[in-house]
Amino acid sequence: MIKYIILGFTLLFTISCKKENNAEMKGEKSVAKNVKTDNCTSPYYNNSFVYDVSKNINPYELTMKTFQIDKNKHSFEIDIKLNQGAFFVSPKSKGDFKGKFRVEIRDNKHIAIEKGITENPLSKEVFDSHPYVNGYVNWVKENTTYRKNYKIKTPKENFTVTGVIKFVIEPRCTLEEIPFIIVHEHGELRVRRDGC
Repeated sequence: MIKYIILGFTLLFTISCKKENNAEMKGEKSVAKNVKTDNCTSPYYNNSFVYDVSKNINPYELTMKTFQIDKNKHSFEIDIKLNQGAFFVSPKSKGDFKGKFRVEIRDNKHIAIEKGITENPLSKEVFDSHPYVNGYVNWVKENTTYRKNYKIKTPKENFTVTGVIKFVIEPRCTLEEIPFIIVHEHGELRVRRDGC
């Protein structure tokens, strides 16, 4: 009788282990499926480009677009939607943070970048006692829009200008570098992800 009880528990234990392993394997397949970073088949969408770093495993979605403010003045707009409690350091932070959000546009003869960047909604300065901060910082913890204005110096020429958006996304603590291209062609201005 004891043999049958031991055999029954062994069989039950073996089946439950097999189910857990199958569930783990399915989870691994699911994660591997979502590793795709972006779809480069259609980089332009309504004068903007959407860079979606897989909603299931990554902490943000980033959308870029450019639009005209007046005759030769334009604005480069970046919308960041934060997922899963993600956050980053605002460009409005006064401290010297290496991972602070920034937009870098390569030197060129076609556009002149205005100083400063607008942030909406504005982040608030708070004290953070974490050893890496240990001071005041502006954390961005909600969906935010940034705008950087620029003037076109060569409005009659076709041109391409490259740049990169950089910031450290927390709590994953990774440096995000999103290269982009601003294209001016036949009087039309567009933005797209570089490398697509």
